[in-house]
Amino acid sequence: MPRISLDGAPIEAQAQDTVAAALLRAGVTTFTRSIKYHRPRGPFCFAGSCGQCLMRIDGLPSLPACRVPVAEGMRCERQNGPLGVENDLFRAADFLFPEGLDHHHLLVRSRLLGRVALEIARRLAGLGELPDGVERPAHGELRRVKLAIVGAGPAGLAAARAAGAGALLIEREGRAGGSQLLFGAPVDTEVGRAEMLLDAECVGLYANDTDIPGNALLAVRHRDRLLAVVAEHVVVATGGVSQPLPFPGVDRPGVYAARGLLALGARVGLELAVVGEGEEAKRCAEALSRRGYEIAMIAGVPRRALGNPVKAVDTAGGTRIRCDAVAIAQPPAPLHELASSAGAQAHFDGAGFPVQTDAEGRTSVPWLFAAGTVAGKPAVPSGEAAGSAACR
Repeated sequence: MPRISLDGAPIEAQAQDTVAAALLRAGVTTFTRSIKYHRPRGPFCFAGSCGQCLMRIDGLPSLPACRVPVAEGMRCERQNGPLGVENDLFRAADFLFPEGLDHHHLLVRSRLLGRVALEIARRLAGLGELPDGVERPAHGELRRVKLAIVGAGPAGLAAARAAGAGALLIEREGRAGGSQLLFGAPVDTEVGRAEMLLDAECVGLYANDTDIPGNALLAVRHRDRLLAVVAEHVVVATGGVSQPLPFPGVDRPGVYAARGLLALGARVGLELAVVGEGEEAKRCAEALSRRGYEIAMIAGVPRRALGNPVKAVDTAGGTRIRCDAVAIAQPPAPLHELASSAGAQAHFDGAGFPVQTDAEGRTSVPWLFAAGTVAGKPAVPSGEAAGSAACR
């Protein structure tokens, strides 16, 4: 078993762990402190989207611990806790400024004191320090394809099968199937004549203004190399991301996304309070029960969560439920940022911002298509429609 360290203390990990899984298995729940009030923070989504588990790992700052696999001798350090992350004295800001702290208007009647206040605020905030050294240059590669598809969930897989030869399917995980695998649902991972690239994360999508023919340029991080992919058309099938609920204590360590816990290699206790309603809550509760958790369901929005890490939840009806952790089971919100960054229009539908498309998945950007949850549409039919239209 690999051994890592956290702030100099050794921690035993398992071979398939991420840093987050190893730390939670070791009983560590506070991963960092919030930027302004220095409140304790722990992982929530386990998908690299919430920013609550950023750590300095092997000298590199602000890496998402939920996305970094462990390696022998890995050095992990918690950030934004200058006087100690577990007992950060700057947490007193919550009590000194109970109505909130607006540092832009703190001590502004004196120019000198105002500058001092801003400098103190700047030094107490931030997301880590600069890296220890310069990283080795990554190997780069340029590729040209007819169609690039981002995301190998059911929608992306359907798009790849419909597109056929000339399509490149890009998936950041080590296997295809998307979130359906969390629930044990069968997923057809065949892509026909398309090519699939696993462990590959698309970190940028742009209109192509290079001398290389093609409408789009994708920046893809693939293991230890960087790919520049020039494509005629792109289908974004990035799915969705778990969201919290608005109640006091939801941001404390010990409150997790239900889907994140299903993807986690470690268990976070035995008794789990699942918060949510409808089909999503039912599916998550059943899947978590199969993982060995004892489930207490909480319908609606709780009054508050108690403890650090959370050990109890007060319901709206006045009942207090003891638990080892809380799981939020909300339908995932469309992960629209990649498409939006390229200019695609998105609209708020009450639960998130799905990308606007026509019946064949076309967005407001001529070369860009979207399918599945990111477009607020059924996965397989919308994927097939987008893949067919994009390759024509």
